[in-house]
Amino acid sequence: MRLILIIFCLLASACAGSMDQISDLRETAPEWYEARKQELSGRDYPKLANVPVSQTYQADRSGLVKSAAEREAIREAFFSHPRSEPTYLTPEQIRDWGLKISQRLEAMNEPVDYLSDADVKSLRARFERPRARR
Repeated sequence: MRLILIIFCLLASACAGSMDQISDLRETAPEWYEARKQELSGRDYPKLANVPVSQTYQADRSGLVKSAAEREAIREAFFSHPRSEPTYLTPEQIRDWGLKISQRLEAMNEPVDYLSDADVKSLRARFERPRARR
């Protein structure tokens, strides 16, 4: 217990001494160091305290409101697009189309070529060797 206390005191004094050395180095830094430090200060992530906060939310929100003419033009453009037309297929035709596509995909499937259990056992028997031990 005393040994741990002595080691802790030595480490604490070493840390205090190194902090003094760091502060001495900062005080005696050349003038170009401060200039470079100021130059690099804008390259890191912004501080949360410096993020601008909008106090005029209602005024900003008013810019999002479209006029009636703009809304009608957007609506017209949406409904005039060919993809907005209703489907011409009945539910039965859609189901038949889906089955046909599924059959084409199933035809593309090749049978799997996995090893059988007997093959795995024969391989294990062939390659299973006792390991050398010291």
